[in-house]
Amino acid sequence: MNPNISSSVNAPYPFDEIRKNLQMAREKFPQDYIVDFGVGDPTEPVPEIVREKITSAIEIKKNSGYPNSSGYPELKLQISNWFLKRFGVKIDPHFITVTYGGKYTSFHLPLYFIDPKAGEYCLIPNPGYPPYTSGALLSGANVYYLNLTEENNFEIDLEVVPKEIAKKSKLLFLNSPHSPTGRSYSYERLESIVKYCLENEIIILSDECYSELYFNEPPLSIFNIPGAQECSIVLNSLSKRSAMTSLVIGFFASFNPELRKVFNSITSKSTQGVANIIQDGGKVAYSDETHVEKMREGYKEKLSILLPALKRYGFNPVEPDGTFFLWVKIPPGEAYMDFSRKLLLEKGINTVPGDLISHEFQGVNPGAGFLRFALVPSVDDVRKAAQRLSSR
Repeated sequence: MNPNISSSVNAPYPFDEIRKNLQMAREKFPQDYIVDFGVGDPTEPVPEIVREKITSAIEIKKNSGYPNSSGYPELKLQISNWFLKRFGVKIDPHFITVTYGGKYTSFHLPLYFIDPKAGEYCLIPNPGYPPYTSGALLSGANVYYLNLTEENNFEIDLEVVPKEIAKKSKLLFLNSPHSPTGRSYSYERLESIVKYCLENEIIILSDECYSELYFNEPPLSIFNIPGAQECSIVLNSLSKRSAMTSLVIGFFASFNPELRKVFNSITSKSTQGVANIIQDGGKVAYSDETHVEKMREGYKEKLSILLPALKRYGFNPVEPDGTFFLWVKIPPGEAYMDFSRKLLLEKGINTVPGDLISHEFQGVNPGAGFLRFALVPSVDDVRKAAQRLSSR
């Protein structure tokens, strides 16, 4: 086995542990009793306009052959138009590559840009999306975690990175709105991050997969910040925006020709491209905002139901700017290691323990004492959970 991959192979995937606890609860409770705030998979159906387009495309493209590995021009043009309308930034369609969503891409990019022989680092928010770390370790990179805590308002603080490590850092994973804390970065904070990365020659990998799930002001893209186009990659996805997790499609975009060259070359050599009919569905999804607005309203309603119930129970939730996650501090005096299981087995409410999606770094696990709630159950199920929490 490649020694770089052994740590990933032998380490349990955090959500495997959640599934084990969930199975125990299903043996205890009646069918359909459990309200599952665990794995963040939207339960809304794929939008009807997308399903209709894919259905018709099956016949139209029955002889179309292998898909283009970088994506069809019509879809890339639609993405470019959407990005201009949404963020006010014009991206040339040739700067865009259609991808298998954000997970595959974020996992593999350290492998493309890190030189392990040079002792290079990835800077990763902690807690954060697990594939960031798994992909970095596979690449042979060193990892420096940026602990997200109440003290730093759950935002990355690059000033804590020692200068010698900053000079060896090659990639910064940035996620705004951030999973799981729900924080969105202001223009000023993004501006300081871009300045830091330009000074230290660090590539910003901006994961913007939750950009369309927000509760107040629409979040910015890293491309809105002067200088960012020189050093940044944007990843986005239709999984959350359009509930298309079952179809897995998104995009990579960069203004930097060197970054695009590396990514596109490896992509053309390693994949056949996203299925033709799914690209057709993606084009329709990026052309419609009605279903996205409806989805946002649904998450707002769920948030308005669950937040008060959590507070009454004794939780201290971090009120999110975006995503469909809630990062919730458990009630004082509770043993955080067992609290998620307790909530599941006593009240049929499934969550993710924060320490499972965080890493101990410099003697601190910033997820300890927190739970993650994914607002993916139906509104009716969220109400059921709120009622159970209210009857403590």
